[in-house]
Amino acid sequence: MQITALIQVINYLKEKSGDAVLLEGYKKLAEVIREASKTPEVDFSAIAKEKESLQKYLWESDPVEWGYASYCLFEKINTNHLFGKRAADWLEKNIKPTTKNIGALEGDLTKKVKLITKLYDNLGKLMQLFDQIIPAEVFASEAEDTGTPTLILYFEGRLKVKNITDLERYARLWDNILNTFSSLTHEESLTLDINSVQDGNIVLGVVVQEKTLNALMEGVSATLASLPMLLKIKNIQYDLTQLPVDSNLIDMLENETQDLINQTAFTAAQKVTFKYQNETTDTEVTVREMARALKQIESFIDKGGKIEFKPSNASSETSQLNKTLNESFEIARQLELQSEMLSNALEVKEPQEVESE
Repeated sequence: MQITALIQVINYLKEKSGDAVLLEGYKKLAEVIREASKTPEVDFSAIAKEKESLQKYLWESDPVEWGYASYCLFEKINTNHLFGKRAADWLEKNIKPTTKNIGALEGDLTKKVKLITKLYDNLGKLMQLFDQIIPAEVFASEAEDTGTPTLILYFEGRLKVKNITDLERYARLWDNILNTFSSLTHEESLTLDINSVQDGNIVLGVVVQEKTLNALMEGVSATLASLPMLLKIKNIQYDLTQLPVDSNLIDMLENETQDLINQTAFTAAQKVTFKYQNETTDTEVTVREMARALKQIESFIDKGGKIEFKPSNASSETSQLNKTLNESFEIARQLELQSEMLSNALEVKEPQEVESE
């Protein structure tokens, strides 16, 4: 675990747990639920108003613009759904007009207030302890790392490394991807290094030149724009399995999915190539190779892989890309779950179609 990620999360939690707006939001919501539940017919309008106000704060304060390492750590620590998007989603799931015995939620919200207050007190002590036990040079070395353009790759989920063959295959794949981009920018392509290994989860890092990293960032950002639509199509496909329609329609949508992936990657490849090419670039060949590399990156994310870009100078564009990446990782997780549901539904539907013929 990087010290910088841990410190970033602790500082965030210290700031937000001490924010009176957050605490008052939970307290007000608990209060209106308590008052509303005293009557036989619950008036949900007052509850909805306080809920929406608290949700707005939680969504806006979610650190989704962080890099993957920091945001992933934050998500793991935020298991009680006290902060950010997870807390807002908890409110959406549990507090609605159809909720039975809504008055019981007052206790859950009061518990959240107590947990946040306790966390604030303990984090102050923890930060003091860190100052005593972590050498200053550790922080210095971490800070120095942020000045070098770096690409970090996380092999997780279905991409867990089971043997040396897996590792060699993944390394070759990414060597080829990086060579495609560095050839376009005419910069040196460096080799991948293993940063960490834990239970088959591998973290690979590579120091890249600035233009190459920028080209990667722009290409990946443009390619991932198709993921929300891919999820919508997958949801429609599943819904169709619940209706008395022919499976050919579902297959047609699958073809549309592949067309969308291909077209998005091709358009992104053109954009990146046109921006970074010079007079020696074979545009047609480069666009084709770039589109293939971008589709491979999207497939990497679809299978549970994660990417983190660390340019030499972080900017608002970096934050926006981190936001896009973290949201894409979540969409990829939903796509995997929905694909599994679709596959199971088709196994039931197709025999039924045969029987009805």
